[in-house]
Amino acid sequence: MLDRSLIRWRVVPLAALLWAGTASAQGGAGPARPATITGLVTDSASGTPLANAEVYVVNIGGAASDTRGARTGANGRYTLTGVAGGPQTVRVRLLGYGASERQVVAREGATVTLDFALTARSVQLDQIVVTGTGGATQKRAVGNVIETVKADEVRAVASPRNVEQLVGSRTPGVIVLPATGQVGTGAQLRIRQATSLSLSNDPLIYIDGVRMDASAARGQAQRGGAGASRLNDVNPEDIESIEILKGPAASTLYGTEASNGVIQIITKRGRSGKASWDFTTRQGLNWLENPEGRAGMLYGRNTATGQIDSVNLYQHETALNGPIFHNGRNEGYNLGASGGTEAARYFLSGSYDNDVGIVSWNWDRKFTGRANIDALVGQKMNLQGNVSYIRDRIRLAQVGGIDADPFSQLVWGTPLTLNRVQRGFNQTPPEEWPTVQNRYSTDRTTMSLTATHNPWSWFSQRLVTGLDVGNEDNYLLYPRQPLGNLDPLGNNGLGSKNDQRANRTILTLDYSANAKYNWRNAFDFTTTVGLQHYRNEVSTITATGSNFSAPPLTTISSGATTSATETFTPNATVGVFGQQSIGWKNRRFLVLALRGDDNSSFGKDFKAAYYPKVSGSWVISEEPFFKVPGVDNLRLRFAYGAAGAQPNTFDASRLYNPITGYRNQPGLQPGSFGNPELRPEKSSELESGFETTLLGNRLDLSYTYYTRHVKDEIVQAPLPPSAGFPGNQVLNLGRVNGWGHELGANVRLLQGSRFAWEVGTQLSKNGNRIIDMGGVQSLTVGGGGQAQNRVGFSLADMFLYKVVSATLDPSVPAGFRDAMCDGGTGRSGLEMGGAPVPCSQAPRVLWGHTQPTWQVGVTNTVTLWRNLRLYARVDGNGGHIQSNTEIRALHNQGSTLPVIKRDDPIFLVYRSIENDAVGTYEAGFMRLREVSASYTVPNKFAHRVGASAANLSLAGRNLMMLWTAQDGWSTSRDGLVHVPLGNQHVWDPEIRAVGDLSNGFQTILPPTASFVATVRLTY
Repeated sequence: MLDRSLIRWRVVPLAALLWAGTASAQGGAGPARPATITGLVTDSASGTPLANAEVYVVNIGGAASDTRGARTGANGRYTLTGVAGGPQTVRVRLLGYGASERQVVAREGATVTLDFALTARSVQLDQIVVTGTGGATQKRAVGNVIETVKADEVRAVASPRNVEQLVGSRTPGVIVLPATGQVGTGAQLRIRQATSLSLSNDPLIYIDGVRMDASAARGQAQRGGAGASRLNDVNPEDIESIEILKGPAASTLYGTEASNGVIQIITKRGRSGKASWDFTTRQGLNWLENPEGRAGMLYGRNTATGQIDSVNLYQHETALNGPIFHNGRNEGYNLGASGGTEAARYFLSGSYDNDVGIVSWNWDRKFTGRANIDALVGQKMNLQGNVSYIRDRIRLAQVGGIDADPFSQLVWGTPLTLNRVQRGFNQTPPEEWPTVQNRYSTDRTTMSLTATHNPWSWFSQRLVTGLDVGNEDNYLLYPRQPLGNLDPLGNNGLGSKNDQRANRTILTLDYSANAKYNWRNAFDFTTTVGLQHYRNEVSTITATGSNFSAPPLTTISSGATTSATETFTPNATVGVFGQQSIGWKNRRFLVLALRGDDNSSFGKDFKAAYYPKVSGSWVISEEPFFKVPGVDNLRLRFAYGAAGAQPNTFDASRLYNPITGYRNQPGLQPGSFGNPELRPEKSSELESGFETTLLGNRLDLSYTYYTRHVKDEIVQAPLPPSAGFPGNQVLNLGRVNGWGHELGANVRLLQGSRFAWEVGTQLSKNGNRIIDMGGVQSLTVGGGGQAQNRVGFSLADMFLYKVVSATLDPSVPAGFRDAMCDGGTGRSGLEMGGAPVPCSQAPRVLWGHTQPTWQVGVTNTVTLWRNLRLYARVDGNGGHIQSNTEIRALHNQGSTLPVIKRDDPIFLVYRSIENDAVGTYEAGFMRLREVSASYTVPNKFAHRVGASAANLSLAGRNLMMLWTAQDGWSTSRDGLVHVPLGNQHVWDPEIRAVGDLSNGFQTILPPTASFVATVRLTY
């Protein structure tokens, strides 16, 4: 069990001592008469200038050389100052391109011109990666997959509004699971697949080496669990690149909590030279495609006439008072500055975004500011300081209930109340909806300091310290209405307010040291040791007031009934690791590593968790014997590693709940039983694959196959009554296996200065199976009982009755007789295809997986005359089903024809025994996700407005559904899919609830479409 004194008196001084013991080794003097190297970096095929390429002199200043280089500006030009005279080797590297080196003789006090033309490559063996490697390492030496998203390339074609749009679904195995079409809300990021039965399946998120809060759903309750995204606090314009570790084979050095992968956001750094200013503005619209068509018809039997009335409520309200949903304006402004000297460089930025949703009271107003400073301290030490501030104010349109939720009121309407105050809506007309306020506010500061010290050519050390502090205030307010509980809002018309205020703090301390040794110019040995400490504290106060005495009053203390709660949740981890890397002639590599962790959520009788790693990489194409025509390079790789998932903070502890007892005296009652032996879930993963470039650098391929085994899965086991505690005990009982394939391809079909065409593809296929749950055969996922974690099947599979026949019989109350269901076959007798049996004797059988099992993405990029770029991206996922329970509720209120007519016996049986089945559908889809046209303005025109470079773009998002698993290629382009059972429909198959194993949803606002025009100017 982790203890605070360990952190205070051992961990922090130890890191400081390790650092101080070598820091005195600084020294050295700079060159007396430095030379200057300048030049232009372009794309070798099109001749287009390349921005943000790293240019540096190899081995200048020893191991600190990479920190003393320069970056190209928007016009592709760079300047290296402070270069020593004599022969020098200059290297250029840029994500998406192969590295290039050239030799030059630098004359003291003179300027030399040196230009570079880089070749585009998806497979970059010399790319430097920093995530999960213990230090900066060439990609060729890493045996596991590290995916890299280059932010500039994405911004050039897609104009992403937030980080989720920047990173999501652009690499194999990384899926974005959107929650709602409201602005300000977030989506879940899923790497490969979910494998935990009861813990979070979200990846860890770091920014510049510091762990950050990246929750996908913060704030008051929303339909489907949606909420504000903390990942989207980061300004996408500040991001240089994003590195992704996909699982335990790669994330071992991050230890406990890293079994679901790691995402590292790397922000921009300054470049030496005069100040360069970048201004970006975006102006756009978002809208809900075809709401009148997708709203469909609502029905009801008129008791006065006996006739069936019907209405398209959206069309009806539009004719009376105008459209319910409108085009929402999106605008954003960003100003960045970069410059400095060899000794000190800076990157500064500020942004303001004001996005409005499809109703005027849904908006997101955000300000961000960032300062990144790099400073050389002598010749041996480099300091990187980062600080960012975010102020975000969000108002959401949907609420946890339905009384003031626009989509619920529309979907669950009825023609029977068109002439009443509701005007056909479920409870309240549109003018009532904006009176309810669901607001979320955050003020957040993230800061870090990274010190890299290179006292000797063979030794380097790094210390990262950081803090992520967020203060949140979110409230849900129902103002008191003049009519009180006679208002259409019912009892909520009396007024109420729920206010939640939280302070969240994450502390990061990360020390690592590297020692290198070369033996006989053939073998390279790198020994790495490290110490890490993380501490996460959440303090929350929630207050509620209800029944306000008068309409103007909205404070909690104004309520006739008030209550308050307070929580404090601390969690801390201390980890140590060691790693030995061995390289032979820079083409064969072996890595061995071990990480040990202690965490405050472990049981007191469990001491520590250990996670081993071994990986290998072989650049076989560089071997003298490798002579395969058409193969430019080929790397084979494998990795085995383990990582953990920590229990919830108080799962191991025996807890008692405070109560008010006899005669208002304080007391305690049993809460949770606890488990002193509780340990983390442990995931081990083996992955293998290759990366290759073929046909003269025209075709890049990468492939990975992985298997994952999770043991000690946390399971809620029932307690015997003799325990004296209610509910369940948390035990390490489960085992889950997972597997998958990932394929990436990039083809440069045509390469020329006037016309270039490039196609990229990402594919992934995943699967999992529950092996054991400690004798428990099945556990319900969610409250309905239809999705289950069941031994022998995948996580959260859907089990429902399958009706195969019935006879219509209006003479009986149920309307049917002789109902027969699938009797089950196959695994545990629970797969479809069994002999029919009476439904009263039938089991619930497997209908399908509820989590996506495949993902696809295809991009097309056409460049014309170097300046005009046309881009389109199609992506999707599938292999799963979802249950739209709003359809069940619509049937329950009698607003559908099948319920009114009662002429379909199969439907009537489902309504009687399995109501959720009437809203269950195949959820796979492929849609036109992004399309854009961008134009690089010729310099002579950019100079007329004082700019050195200019770019204009027009980008659309979510413009068209192409295919769905439910309706195939005949799917409506707005995304509407039909559910034959009961003749209902789903607005968009991509809709899903926020949750680790979400399998159903209800009245979630669908994804919206958007267009945005962006102007980028560099001065």
